[in-house]
Amino acid sequence: MDSYVELTQSGNYVLAPELLLTRLGPQYEHVLWVQNGEIKFLGPRIDFEKSNPAVSIAELPGRAIIPGFIDAHTHLGQAFGKAITGGEPAQIWRRIWIPLEGSYDANAVYVSAKWMFLEALRGGFTCISNFAVLNEEKAAAVQQAASDVGIRLISTTGCALPMEHDLEPDKQQINTAIDSALIRAEAHVLACRDESLITPSLCVPSVQGAPGVLIQELSTFCAQNGVLFQIHTNEHHVEVHWSVTKYGMRPLEFFAENGAVGRHTLHHHCSLVTDSEIEILRNTQSGVSYNPLASAWKGDRAAPAMAFASRGVRFGIGTDGTRSDGLKMLEAAETVQRLTQGMQLADFSCGAAWTWIDAATRGSADVCGLGDITGELRKGFRADFLVLDREQPEVLPS
Repeated sequence: MDSYVELTQSGNYVLAPELLLTRLGPQYEHVLWVQNGEIKFLGPRIDFEKSNPAVSIAELPGRAIIPGFIDAHTHLGQAFGKAITGGEPAQIWRRIWIPLEGSYDANAVYVSAKWMFLEALRGGFTCISNFAVLNEEKAAAVQQAASDVGIRLISTTGCALPMEHDLEPDKQQINTAIDSALIRAEAHVLACRDESLITPSLCVPSVQGAPGVLIQELSTFCAQNGVLFQIHTNEHHVEVHWSVTKYGMRPLEFFAENGAVGRHTLHHHCSLVTDSEIEILRNTQSGVSYNPLASAWKGDRAAPAMAFASRGVRFGIGTDGTRSDGLKMLEAAETVQRLTQGMQLADFSCGAAWTWIDAATRGSADVCGLGDITGELRKGFRADFLVLDREQPEVLPS
């Protein structure tokens, strides 16, 4: 394996695995040519050898090359609390996550992020979409950790101005928060501009986390600047109940009223969406992250991912910080749908394997705004791929 490492580090190499997984399905007798981190050729070996007789080919017998998994939703500040996630109530974020992450200095942010990046790479993830409202120093710490590890990152900042307390922010406080958030947003976009592995994003925690006008301003900024806007949407009963009581609308309906839908938006969870809200997502081409392990461990419900797939909603798959194992995430994505949807309908397919593989790779890249550079093995795309040993138990059907 050392020779493979040396080969890939050379920046110019051709690999001939037993199998290449493309969007068209598994391909045999194909080669993958990479130059400076970009896929220059992917096609039949015989065609490559005719056109490039002098280029050497590295044989990878018994190996499969597949796209790297993309975690469409996680919280890189949760490394120190992951051990207690299972079995916690849905409102764990109030009791643990907010106080925990609020206590971090930049060094703790760096350590937590690097820890989770290393786990992610080990689990087959080549790209992570983070969710956190970070100041400039802490965002820089996360980005430094990503650069040190060598993983692709959606880096976030944003704004939170809680609305659920007795003393709601007044107009002046809201305007001040908007001005501050937009200044931070511009600085964040500028800081990511020259980073080849880092893409900027903005976020607002949830419907309870900011007034509508603030959500609208940040979403508009993102739409105008080609930046991803992230928000937790219809995740918990408490959130939905609060929104209906406060605004007379469900969270996603409220976001639609305030311009926080569209291709530039990524709505996390959407586990409590109605049929009409699914239509909002579809009609506006908004993105969704389906987080099956989060639903199993601490959720109120599983997102209707089968409906997303059949009705043309753009969606990827996230871990929500639960565990960084791409193969187990795929299994969970199908199993959760099987238990919540398939069993009572006698649907023995539940999307079949390819629905979830596509969602965890190409789909996640699409909703994260990276669909034109990664997520599949394709000429001109970045070489974000995994090499699987096809003789290992994890990838060898029994």
